[in-house]
Amino acid sequence: MLTNGTIKALKEGVEGGAMGLFKRKNSECWHMCFFLEGRKVRKSTGTSNKRAALKIYDTARFRIAQGTYDEKTKRDMSFIELVEQFLEKHSLVEKASYKRDKVIGTALKAYFGKKAICGITSLDIKEWRKWRMAHITRTGNRITKAAVNRELAFMKTMFNLAVEWSWITVNPAQSVKLLKGETRRFRILSREEITGLIDAATEYLKPILIAAISTGMRKSELLVLKWGNVDFARGFIRIEYSKNTESRNVPMSDHLKQALLPLRKGRGADDFVFSREDGSQILCLKEAFNAGCRRAGISDFRFHDLRHTAASLFAAGGCDLITLQNILGHKSLSMTQRYAHLIPERFEKSRQIMQDFWQGGATPLGDTKVTQLVDEDVQGAVIH
Repeated sequence: MLTNGTIKALKEGVEGGAMGLFKRKNSECWHMCFFLEGRKVRKSTGTSNKRAALKIYDTARFRIAQGTYDEKTKRDMSFIELVEQFLEKHSLVEKASYKRDKVIGTALKAYFGKKAICGITSLDIKEWRKWRMAHITRTGNRITKAAVNRELAFMKTMFNLAVEWSWITVNPAQSVKLLKGETRRFRILSREEITGLIDAATEYLKPILIAAISTGMRKSELLVLKWGNVDFARGFIRIEYSKNTESRNVPMSDHLKQALLPLRKGRGADDFVFSREDGSQILCLKEAFNAGCRRAGISDFRFHDLRHTAASLFAAGGCDLITLQNILGHKSLSMTQRYAHLIPERFEKSRQIMQDFWQGGATPLGDTKVTQLVDEDVQGAVIH
């Protein structure tokens, strides 16, 4: 524990030369200077909080006195090493988006490189964000705010774990805010476009498209689906491996059943529903899907947009938001709210409830209860 005397002594350290704490130009972090085996050592504390830096410095001096100080600590780990550790220990084990994380990690490693994680500050990350926002994609367009926010969120999580694992003391990305004004992609197909796309698709792709549009399942969920999870009798598909690691059931229409039945012949419960002729798993749909879109004359459309199309069809047909949330496997209702405007008569029903009340009609609470509640509020002068 730091005493007032210790703090005062540390504060008296002369910048640069004498032992103590100091700040370097263009760096938010405090650095510490001390002797180790006759050598002068200068190291970053990895924090801009002076009191936290004093504790780190005090701990270092105590370990030097005890002979237990290890100069090569995890704090010297490079950004590249941290990304690799994050992917191996966290993303691969606990996330369904490992492949996307790997792509993001590769892009970030190209920028930060071998820089020590203890020397990375919030200013460094803000400069990266500014640099990234000026990036031009392969299509010739400026990178979207959504893409930058995904990469920033990656760093926030990664540095949080580095703090949790005691590799650094402060998350430098914590104070860096996500970009506002992010526009969400919302591209859906019309009935004519859906028909045209299915007609233009190759034979093995057609049932996959029908399943995606009929259920709103993600591509990753479709490609790992096995026959043991398809219940024709009760009319649902059981999704065991989802992005949010929670299983769920999705309804199966008669049209989807008819599209799947021909694929079932000769297959067992452990076989993939969508597979190649030899029964092997289909790993990639990009080439076949893009070719189908070109033949159908559909532009600016991705496979994931089929999920938006399915959700829009459910909502427009009158599916309530809670049910739609369960079908899509959203963790929070806020993710499902984007389809709320498509639900028919959602405002009209609410409007009719009030219309009936003011016209003296029946209310869900009953006239007596409503009158009683109004009287109590008036008598107690309580209005919320």
